[in-house]
Amino acid sequence: MASVAEVKGAIAQAGEEAEQAVQLLVEAGGRAEAALQFLVAVAQGSEHDALEGSLGAMGQAVESIGECQAQIAAAVEEANKYSDGL
Repeated sequence: MASVAEVKGAIAQAGEEAEQAVQLLVEAGGRAEAALQFLVAVAQGSEHDALEGSLGAMGQAVESIGECQAQIAAAVEEANKYSDGL
C-alpha cells in the first residue's frame, strides 16, 4: 500500500499536470477566439452558408474549451483539498 507521502506526491503531480492542461486549453481558447474573430470579420462581407456553419462550429469549440477549463480547474481544486486533508 502506498504511504500518505506517496499519495500526496501523486496528487500534487496530477495537480501540476492538470494545471499545465489548463494552460494549454487557455492558449487553445485564445487561438480559437482569434480565429472566430477573423471568421466573423470575413463573414460580415459574405453571405456564404458554409462560412456561417464554420462560425457556429468555432463558437461551439470556444464554449467547449471553456467548459473543459472549468472542469479541470474544479478537479485540481478537489485534488488539492483532498491532498491537504491527508
